[in-house]
Amino acid sequence: MGVGPLGAFAGYVLMPVMNERGLFFRWAILPGNARETWGRDLLDGLPAVLGDRGFRWVQGVKTPPYRVRGGRVVETGWRGWMGRVRNWIETRFSVMVRSSGLHRIEARSYWGLVARVNLILLVHNLIRSRVLLRMAGVEL
Repeated sequence: MGVGPLGAFAGYVLMPVMNERGLFFRWAILPGNARETWGRDLLDGLPAVLGDRGFRWVQGVKTPPYRVRGGRVVETGWRGWMGRVRNWIETRFSVMVRSSGLHRIEARSYWGLVARVNLILLVHNLIRSRVLLRMAGVEL
């Protein structure tokens, strides 16, 4: 529990940025009631970013087309292949959350939470990059 700019919140949200290899290289832990625009600093200096509809207010993020009042569709330059890439990213993230227990972390302090999240993301990146297999001498 805590109090943020939008009032009381319970829990935190992980806002990760994944590269084309499926590795997390930037992330932030924000209050549970955070808006997507709060994470815009994570996107600085990136050449291309795909996001969901919540990121349509963040400059430089490609989002799917969306409807406004009256039913008018706003085109965003979204291409069909972008949806498949976003689906792959969402799948990778949900597998990581389920397999590592990220959705049920218990910590006694904020810094304990940060340490556990960093450890889980590190393990994911090590497994995904196959560094551990190379260290063990396994050739792929």
